[in-house]
Amino acid sequence: MVVTPQTVVVIGAGISGLTSAYELRRKLGRGARIVVIEKAPTIGGKLKTVSSDRGPLEVGAEAYLAFRKDATEFFSRLGLGEQLVAPSALPSQLYVDGSLRSLPRNTIMGVPSGPEGLESILSPETLDRIAMESDPSISAGIHWVPGDDANVGQLVEARYGSEVVDRIVSPLLGGVYSSTAYDLGLRATIPQLAAAFDQMASAGEFVSLGGAVKKVLDERKRFQQARLGSESVHSKPHRPVVFQTFRDGFEVLYRTLAEESGAEIRLNTSAVALARTDTGFAVSLESSSESEGGVETIDADGVVLAAPAHVTGPLLADVAADASEIIGGVDAASSAVVAMCFDTSEGLPEINGVLCEAGADLSAKAFTISSRKWPHIAQRYPAVVRASFGRFDDDSHVHRTDEDLLARARQDLARATGFTAEPVATMVQRWWRGIPRFDVGHGQLMEFAQANIADVRGLAASGAWLSGPGIPECISNARAAADKVAGEIY
Repeated sequence: MVVTPQTVVVIGAGISGLTSAYELRRKLGRGARIVVIEKAPTIGGKLKTVSSDRGPLEVGAEAYLAFRKDATEFFSRLGLGEQLVAPSALPSQLYVDGSLRSLPRNTIMGVPSGPEGLESILSPETLDRIAMESDPSISAGIHWVPGDDANVGQLVEARYGSEVVDRIVSPLLGGVYSSTAYDLGLRATIPQLAAAFDQMASAGEFVSLGGAVKKVLDERKRFQQARLGSESVHSKPHRPVVFQTFRDGFEVLYRTLAEESGAEIRLNTSAVALARTDTGFAVSLESSSESEGGVETIDADGVVLAAPAHVTGPLLADVAADASEIIGGVDAASSAVVAMCFDTSEGLPEINGVLCEAGADLSAKAFTISSRKWPHIAQRYPAVVRASFGRFDDDSHVHRTDEDLLARARQDLARATGFTAEPVATMVQRWWRGIPRFDVGHGQLMEFAQANIADVRGLAASGAWLSGPGIPECISNARAAADKVAGEIY
């Protein structure tokens, strides 16, 4: 019997799409035809390594959460383990009320359990409010039913006041989600805190924000003590590595995935329609290349949608209508990164970066001092600073010209840190609708969408919109998507 090789189309050549293509190759073998469709002229999606005179630099995501061992093991299996490097131990700081302040410790994404250590950031009135919030003789508890969700900003403001939201929580969450706390759901963005509320409510305990944060911090401490206790008495205790990156940039990751997948990668090409057929799917493509104009159709046994939500949703309209509506309704934030390289670091603070309070007298929302944060970057340039602009609630800066953004980046950097050197190289990168917004109830909606897609044989969808923009999460979801399609068509 002659077995016809399978054809699978993967829509999107970001980390999700390339990981899916790689896993499909492993599952289906070298005989399968895997076609990756990418609208952009390059692969990598929101990962983008650019070349400079002295080595590669990132203008997209710059690190991944290293405590996700599944991701680190995946990179090692790709032969990239020796590329992984850890950051320095320098702290980041907050820009609050016109000056730099120490970033508070012992918080959960900026949400504190008490007022200790916050004296330089918050007013005495707010400190008193935080101190009283967990006292059942003074404060009313939170009415919480296990499984509930809440708007992060509204919850923290109701319990602690708006100062905590604007000065601590929104800056920290904004670094991940390009949104303020008022645009985000608790269960999707700080799930450990939602789980603590669930536990307290289930046990009939007094539910408070400070009490929930303390519960999470205590659990972390127990885990850390257990880890240290399990180390050999002859070994030197080491600080756990939270983040890692690739010495030669994330380009080594996405190019390795592309090469190992053996996929046919079609750049400057958009998927414009997806339809069911008797044997699988018909994927309609349109090239933006002048030499390859017009629409063509690929007959596929399976399809993995690994594109942004605003692309994935419409493509699902005729094959999974409920999922189409849900995924297509996911909002996203636009942002811009201005990378600046300097020939001197004199006057640059010895910190990893600056997070700016909401409403600060700056256009930038944050700075990463890459040359302080990453020793391998410091070997290439005396100083490299990345300025970030744009939030879900305000993308006006993303629309500015490169010259205007650069001028604002330099001005804001000088105001926040006092560093006024002239950059010797600059790069501007915009990410239009690049970071999904994780609203209240996001996880439940995605479960409904995935259940609808699960009913369609040979079809899967994955991406940062599903359960988080983190690289390990995208990889995990992409591998699961590839497993579903391969298992159903093999």
